[in-house]
Amino acid sequence: MALINIKDLTFGYDGSDYNLFENISIGIDTSWKLALCGRNGRGKTTFLKILKGELPYEGTVTGVPKTVSFPKYEITSEDWRIRKELNLMGVDPDIMYRPFESLSGGERTKLMLADLFASDEVYPLIDEPTNHLDSSGREAVAKYLSSKDGFILISHDRNFLDRCTDHTLVITKTGVELTSSVFSVWWDNNKKRLDGERSRNDRLKKEISDLEQSIKKNVQWSQSAEKSKLRSHASSKVKEDHFRRAYEAEKSRKMMSLAKNLQNRNEKKLEEKSSLLRDVEKAEELRISGSTHHNRTPVILKEVTVKRDGFPVTQKIDMTVNNGTKLRLTGRNGSGKSTLIKYILGACGHTDHTDPGITADGDIYFARDIKISYVSQDTSALKGDLGSIAQLRGIDRTLFNTILIKMGFDQGLLTSDCSTLSLGQKKCVMIALSLCEKADIYLWDEPLNYVDIYMRKEIERLVKNSDITLIFVEHDNAFSEEIADETLEIEAYL
Repeated sequence: MALINIKDLTFGYDGSDYNLFENISIGIDTSWKLALCGRNGRGKTTFLKILKGELPYEGTVTGVPKTVSFPKYEITSEDWRIRKELNLMGVDPDIMYRPFESLSGGERTKLMLADLFASDEVYPLIDEPTNHLDSSGREAVAKYLSSKDGFILISHDRNFLDRCTDHTLVITKTGVELTSSVFSVWWDNNKKRLDGERSRNDRLKKEISDLEQSIKKNVQWSQSAEKSKLRSHASSKVKEDHFRRAYEAEKSRKMMSLAKNLQNRNEKKLEEKSSLLRDVEKAEELRISGSTHHNRTPVILKEVTVKRDGFPVTQKIDMTVNNGTKLRLTGRNGSGKSTLIKYILGACGHTDHTDPGITADGDIYFARDIKISYVSQDTSALKGDLGSIAQLRGIDRTLFNTILIKMGFDQGLLTSDCSTLSLGQKKCVMIALSLCEKADIYLWDEPLNYVDIYMRKEIERLVKNSDITLIFVEHDNAFSEEIADETLEIEAYL
């Protein structure tokens, strides 16, 4: 395949105070399975648009073959080619004959990917295909993509990236890094490098402190010598020795020269210090502090069937939730995981996001006065500016702003209307709102959709190190396996 040559690429959006890319020069072999990574807002999707020729830029980009993009809502390939790709993915090929709007999110994703690779002589650019895939769907698509050559893939699921790709291009704060490894290898190596730089930075700070103390002393010495010289010149009563005056002058000159040299050294050290951690992504340690219900086992379900409008949705469920437990709900798409969460919301008196059509039969116990904090899959309920939302939820605005800043928001975004935010930013707002609430039980339904890998790692650390009680659905296996104490598989009613 072709080699894409990028030389001195510079790009920034009109009205922005900074460029997303500044004099970037790299080469990309289009036979690679290339993971494109970086924090939200770093320019991953913008980079794909530049490759497609959709945005003006400075520099040169040559050798880009004909591209085809995911998501791709118009199916254009020949039927037999699409059927072949769907078979390779383990999907019933007949879904291509059903109305597109009748397909589930996972089915649409698989059909679009099949159409993408059914075309000849094209270069697929795939932007976050996992958002509507459950764990088994991600596994099937990962296996499918790993059998292909030549594409660029954006995804926030670490395990998925590692399964599908063999090279990684990371957009950092100061440029890009290209490695012939999967993302997790880059992540581990980068962490070791940054840990080493932090240690060196600490040593550097001590050196600077010592230098500053030394400079202060030398400045005092030089000033004292200068005053002595001036006094000797100004005295008319005492006859000064010529050599004594020369000695004092030379001493003063040397002191001033030493002070200046030390100051220059200090400035160089300060310059080194300021650039030392220039590529360190913000990984501020968030803090979460939930309340602890007086009942040690606030939720007990035995032989429970969850229903919608009187019809069973799930098989019988046995679930016991103790204080401090992180319980992961698993199951195929449509098995009733989100329905169970919404039932718990309604049963515990949470008035928002409830569905009166959702009921349950069986042996059910909920402790009294349980406080719930909920993160939904859907971001459409976020309306208005962030300040009004925080006030309506009754949370500490300062803490809310602090968490958002640590999630990568700048000061300007803190007063934004939600209609101007990206999906990833909206999910960060929802998670920040939840983190600000003191709850007995946190219910999170696929909280990490659209959230970047860096923030996922921070949320992972945060939840793992806390004693909150959490019931969650999440298809990012790396995150789930790290924090879940228990796993409960939900099966659909047949």
